[in-house]
Amino acid sequence: MKYILIPIGAMVSALTQILLKKTSLFQNWTREWLLFLFLSCFIYGISFFIYLYLLRMHPISKIYPTMTLIVIIIITIYGFFIGEKISVQHMLGLILGGGAIYLLLGVGNIP
Repeated sequence: MKYILIPIGAMVSALTQILLKKTSLFQNWTREWLLFLFLSCFIYGISFFIYLYLLRMHPISKIYPTMTLIVIIIITIYGFFIGEKISVQHMLGLILGGGAIYLLLGVGNIP
């Protein structure tokens, strides 16, 4: 349970961003805009409490970058599927970010 909540929390956080993107497609103060805004806020609240719980079990210096990278990857994939252009520079940034997380987590046991 200690590690399974990390990707779940990141996915819930990414869902918030996706819903906010969807919200932005509607005119302000319409029924659809309010519905997606409310859903975004509700899901954000859930992600907030998952993150709070994760901070009890993991150091912030490791959990925040890990979750952030997972969210960035999910949002990038979503962006690709809705037709946003993914540049080589963007992909290189993801690869470098993944390498940074690998080093931060000490997975390679480098002294």
